[in-house]
Amino acid sequence: MKWVTVGVVLMLLSALVVPAVAENDDGRYSYITVKDVTIHLVKDRAVITMNYKIDDGIGFLVLLLGKSDLKRKVLDILNFNDAEVQRLDLEHAVVLVNNASDDYGQGSYWFPAHRFAVVVPSLTVITPQDVKYYENVSEFSDGLGYFAKQ
Repeated sequence: MKWVTVGVVLMLLSALVVPAVAENDDGRYSYITVKDVTIHLVKDRAVITMNYKIDDGIGFLVLLLGKSDLKRKVLDILNFNDAEVQRLDLEHAVVLVNNASDDYGQGSYWFPAHRFAVVVPSLTVITPQDVKYYENVSEFSDGLGYFAKQ
């Protein structure tokens, strides 16, 4: 009986460390399935909210063992440099990205092309002037220019 318990615990732990699939059509990365991502551009920063679902049974392990693996996977999925997790729970994360956009001066900015680690079912990009919606994208390929008040 002791070996069965040890085996079950090892199987559950291995689910946390299994290498994530690089890009997947269903928004899945390891034990996380992405629902949607919202990028709110404020000057040269981006505030990113990602909603996701964690596989059944893994949520308990995340609570039991800590959120460090979940945090790492969220950052891997979003794939931004200089990203900092502001809030993280079992259903969504809020990430701040400094220098997400290039500052061209006089309040003009350029958010460059970006590639996610999965296909994002619903992507929303919010600038001070506009809101753009995309479906089933793994790459924000064109970039986006916008103006922000100084």
